[in-house]
Amino acid sequence: METAAFVVVSGLPGSGKTTLARGLAEHLGLPVITKDVILESLYDSLGVGDQAWRSRLSRAGDEILFALAADAQRAVLDNWWHHDTAPDRLRLLGGLLIEVHCDCDAALASERFRERIRHPGHLDPQLSPEQVARRVAAIRAGYPGPLRPGGPVLTVDTSRPVDAAAVARQIAPILNGTSEAPP
Repeated sequence: METAAFVVVSGLPGSGKTTLARGLAEHLGLPVITKDVILESLYDSLGVGDQAWRSRLSRAGDEILFALAADAQRAVLDNWWHHDTAPDRLRLLGGLLIEVHCDCDAALASERFRERIRHPGHLDPQLSPEQVARRVAAIRAGYPGPLRPGGPVLTVDTSRPVDAAAVARQIAPILNGTSEAPP
């Protein structure tokens, strides 16, 4: 049996995490576990509510994500990670953790956030463009950057399209145990 290993995709909301995570999963031959997919399934089965309901389902989604990851033992994990809890939770999964940090300008992340269409349960339409810009800028101002859960970190500039195959080629030797050097 292969050793547990996870590619943890991190970054600001709207920084391109899901797009890159899906590309990495395809090129690395790993499943992708995406928090938004879990959360949207919860909205569909349990209903859409107010912000308190959304937060409750979001915490449930975190628990499901970690349970699925522990069961999979090898996967690409995509989430808006909370720096105060995620590194410890990720380390509890055991095995190798490789972080791919999506980095782009807060204004670009804000623009992407406003332009994307997500499930109504996320409550995005309740926010004006100005509120989105302020939220993303505030998150960016207090954002410590990569999670650094204990493994190598590769920071990727996601202000332009990213070659997921090239990033996967950097990660694969570490993931497969043929290189211990950070990418």
